Amino acid sequence: MKKLKIFCLLLVFTMPSLAVSAQDGLNIDRIFNDYGRQKGSVLLVLAKDVLGEHSKISQYKSLIVASADSAMLSNTCAAIGSDLGADGTVMYSLRMGKSTTYEYALLSYKAKKMTLIYIKGDFPPDELNAELKKLKNLFIRVNNKQIKL
Repeated sequence: MKKLKIFCLLLVFTMPSLAVSAQDGLNIDRIFNDYGRQKGSVLLVLAKDVLGEHSKISQYKSLIVASADSAMLSNTCAAIGSDLGADGTVMYSLRMGKSTTYEYALLSYKAKKMTLIYIKGDFPPDELNAELKKLKNLFIRVNNKQIKL
């Protein structure tokens, strides 16, 4: 397990980050598309119309896979590494040129449970926690029932 984490970190640090065109056609989208449809996975996608005016987040995707294997984790690390530059061991961010838009990928892997979160918005990394806390008060409607996220 420790070797796999080291491998992922090395892979991410050695992959070049993309230029301004990274905004479209991210490799991380492939991870959400491929693994989000698997049995035992939960995929959540929120767009700006759901997020409303309460958050600076313009796009939010999360994927939870209950029984992720090492190949899935390696594929996810490679996709993140090819899309986003590494700022640390868990969070990766990319600023889009002179734009105020940032993209974030957060990855967690514990006891074969992989959680991948992709966030895009007009806020710097030091405001990420505050923006995520705003999601706790977000409600969505599903089948005429209000659900708190």
